[in-house]
Amino acid sequence: MIDKQQVVDLWQECFNDSEAFVRLYFSTKYTEENTLVHVENGKVLSALQMLPYSMTCWGRELRISYISGASTRPEARGRGLMKNLLTEAFGIMRSRDIHFSALIPAESWLFDFYKKLGYGTVFYSCIKSYEVTPIRKCSLSHSYSEEELYAYFMISMGKRPCCIQHSFQDFQIILADLYLAGGKVFAVIGDKGHIGGLALVVSDSGKVWIKEWMYDNDEMKKKLLFEIESLYPRHEIVSIIPVSHEEGTPFGMMRIIDASMVLQYYAAAYPEIDMTISLRDEQIPSNTATYILEKGFCKKKPFQCDNTGFIFSPAELVERIFSNKSCPVPCMSLMLN
Repeated sequence: MIDKQQVVDLWQECFNDSEAFVRLYFSTKYTEENTLVHVENGKVLSALQMLPYSMTCWGRELRISYISGASTRPEARGRGLMKNLLTEAFGIMRSRDIHFSALIPAESWLFDFYKKLGYGTVFYSCIKSYEVTPIRKCSLSHSYSEEELYAYFMISMGKRPCCIQHSFQDFQIILADLYLAGGKVFAVIGDKGHIGGLALVVSDSGKVWIKEWMYDNDEMKKKLLFEIESLYPRHEIVSIIPVSHEEGTPFGMMRIIDASMVLQYYAAAYPEIDMTISLRDEQIPSNTATYILEKGFCKKKPFQCDNTGFIFSPAELVERIFSNKSCPVPCMSLMLN
């Protein structure tokens, strides 16, 4: 039995979140079955949550375990407690047939920490600013239910070829978090009165941040920007957009949990790939093997080290996979940390 209140207290000690957000998170996202803790003398010293998501990738829907709330009390840091919790988490993920684990490092130095545990940087982003084009005054927006908003959101997100997806429950929590921050939802009318564009925005320090948006065409995009500027005049409108590793700054990381399945899906998506990969995985020993990718298939053999193939760590392998020019840019947005 995990002492939930101690996990809450640890979160509040380690993260700069409002009381309202913490209450929202622990009343909606927290479950004991997805929580790991290290306890000494009845006190929780370290904790993490493994939140289930799905991800569109290579024409499939893959299972993702997102690491949230990874934290250790200041007096217990440097003892390897988080390393041990994550290694335990990887074993649980394997038993749940998870393909990848993902996370967003809270600070820049943590990229190196997580890389040692097999996470590679695959999510990159940049900030984009938008100009508003004046449009003819007309009926632009309408009041839609959460179900209608989510239906449009789900279809639009599902069209993204490499993107972490959100359930309806996730969407409801995302909206609740948005409203806590004083944000607003914009939905503009498209064909036949249906939603043609959707934007989730929040204002801060003279800027309006588009946390996520989607639209049917350029006209719907212009309508959304016009609506946003109408409510927030003289604010710069910006968003954080996913880009390739060549264009952006590091944002999030992924780790391969089941190398056999991931490499089989990868080989099937890119049958032209012909290569031999030797993977050494200290945290998930069952991944340690030599994989032969050829003609759309992946064959797993006992680990061998020779001059004919490539030897990868898990971090190097996941970065190699998603830096493939043919692979769509990975997208991860609206995650609750």
